[in-house]
Amino acid sequence: MSATPEQASPGGHGVEALRAATRQAHDRLDSLVDLQAWSPAVHQWWLQRMLGLHEPLEHDLGSWQSTRPAEHRVPDVKVRRRSGAIAADLRSLGLSEAEVRALPRSPRPAPATGELALGRVLGQLYVLDGSALGGAVIAAHAISAGIPQEACTSLSHSKERIVSWRETKRLLDDLSPEELSEAVRAAIELFAVFEAWLHTPIRPHGKEQ
Repeated sequence: MSATPEQASPGGHGVEALRAATRQAHDRLDSLVDLQAWSPAVHQWWLQRMLGLHEPLEHDLGSWQSTRPAEHRVPDVKVRRRSGAIAADLRSLGLSEAEVRALPRSPRPAPATGELALGRVLGQLYVLDGSALGGAVIAAHAISAGIPQEACTSLSHSKERIVSWRETKRLLDDLSPEELSEAVRAAIELFAVFEAWLHTPIRPHGKEQ
């Protein structure tokens, strides 16, 4: 589930552009998640999907950040990493370390390269930050459905996620028109990857059908 990050802080022109461009994709993604029917099986499925999406994307974003000089326009992608916490949640549900490692990973969206790389990164972070903020809603429903709290750590609310979203918002608002157009393209692309990934069935032990 992807939250509406504008609820955490009012949006500027960059956020408005992303929000308008991705509204339909956002709604389709949310329609795939039935919070009222949350169960242990659904919770495990969701965490498997999130690990498969986040781990390769976080790796690519971290590689991009490592090549950038420390400057005010570079977002801190490392502090946003969730894959370690997602893996820990899966282990709390009873999966072994080997089973977690064997879970399938999502296809990667196009990496951030060239002069418009910052726009692409921020478009992807717009989607990831929204997902992180929406995790708190999922965590509340999951815990109400009897999921142990220790299996919801990757979804729980934290002040750091609000700080990260505000950073993304500020940087989006500072983009050039060309960079903002790239951010829009990247966000739409990642929403499409996310949606396709949720539609991909998982067999027991994480093997794709």
